[in-house]
Amino acid sequence: MRFTKLSIGAVVTKKLVVATFTAKSDTKDALEDWILKTAAASRNETGVEKYLINLVDDQPGHFLLVGVYSSAQAFDDHVNSPHVKSFLNAVPDLVEENITYVATPLGNDAGPKSSIGLS
Repeated sequence: MRFTKLSIGAVVTKKLVVATFTAKSDTKDALEDWILKTAAASRNETGVEKYLINLVDDQPGHFLLVGVYSSAQAFDDHVNSPHVKSFLNAVPDLVEENITYVATPLGNDAGPKSSIGLS
């Protein structure tokens, strides 16, 4: 799995993570099951503020996950949790492509339309 760290501007403690997973042609259902199971456990973790699962329109088998973590430590704890480790071990057999971005939110406190609780 490839992690790309994006960090711009002022120090903000929260972390925003966007991950895309494109299932192999015959593994969409298995990947979806893994994602849903992992999300259910992840949403109960301390420091996980949002964990959103999305299907990309007009792209069957393409999932977009968005997570908001209270800190870098909360994200590290998430990645090292047993359910995420199991998921990450299963993913290589199920996906054609995975891209994950880890970002530091910037300027998301300018009003109600500029925030989903990121800063």
